[in-house]
Amino acid sequence: MTDMTSILKNVVIVLSFVIVTSACDKKSEMEFNDAEFCSCLTIEDIHKTIPIVNEFLSVMPKGISEEQKFQSLAKWLKAFPCIIETTFLRNDFGIWPDHKICGIAFSFEEDGIVKKLSLDFSPTNLQEIVGYIYDKQNKIHVGTKLTKMDEVFGFINSLDLDVKEIKNGTYISSFPADSTNLKYIRSNLITKPYTNEVWVTGQLNWYLPGITFFVRLYDMKVKDYQEDWIKTMSEYNLIKYVFGPEDVIVFQIPEGTGKQWEEKFRKYSFVRWAETSYTRYYLP
Repeated sequence: MTDMTSILKNVVIVLSFVIVTSACDKKSEMEFNDAEFCSCLTIEDIHKTIPIVNEFLSVMPKGISEEQKFQSLAKWLKAFPCIIETTFLRNDFGIWPDHKICGIAFSFEEDGIVKKLSLDFSPTNLQEIVGYIYDKQNKIHVGTKLTKMDEVFGFINSLDLDVKEIKNGTYISSFPADSTNLKYIRSNLITKPYTNEVWVTGQLNWYLPGITFFVRLYDMKVKDYQEDWIKTMSEYNLIKYVFGPEDVIVFQIPEGTGKQWEEKFRKYSFVRWAETSYTRYYLP
């Protein structure tokens, strides 16, 4: 008798979930048609879809798991003709450790470019989103084997692309290795308009003569900056440390052209690798 009661109870729960979910779908269809949602599906107007998504979330059954919620949300989003695909964000970094799925992303096309957004849930209420996270693919990281700065700048100048930064710059100064010279050189390097104090560090070597400096350079498409850096290297007896980490040049590229630029860069004999990257924006 107890087993039969338990079975009937489970059947009632399942039927309740189906009924509520169906009501949710009908309510969403009645209040928000495809044209209304899709007309807002641009980066500029995406904020107008927030109440539409939150309306769907608000009428979902309270007893379902987070994974069930994400699955229902993904199915609902995918039903809109303007959505290309939906994907689950997996719990790879310990976020919400009880859940294998920790979010939803979807893609759509705007001006001929496929764009991907992930839903930004409220940290205190997973039944509500506060916006979207937009990873705009407008950068490319290029690792090179170039050993001289004039070669690096020649490579940069041959391309009609702005340079965000040059990472991993490692330089050895032949100045006497003492703390006075280390502080003196560093204090002068951080005043440059193309450096950042956080990314200019130095250390006294126990295995190499001189002082090692780690410098990240910004906006090095500017010719005046290039000339000044060459002059600065001469002034402080800096040479590139060729056995250190390879230079990584971060170029700014038009959104949606990453694959083409990856193929182009990989054809250079001195390029080790090239990978499209992004700038993250929180919308709205």
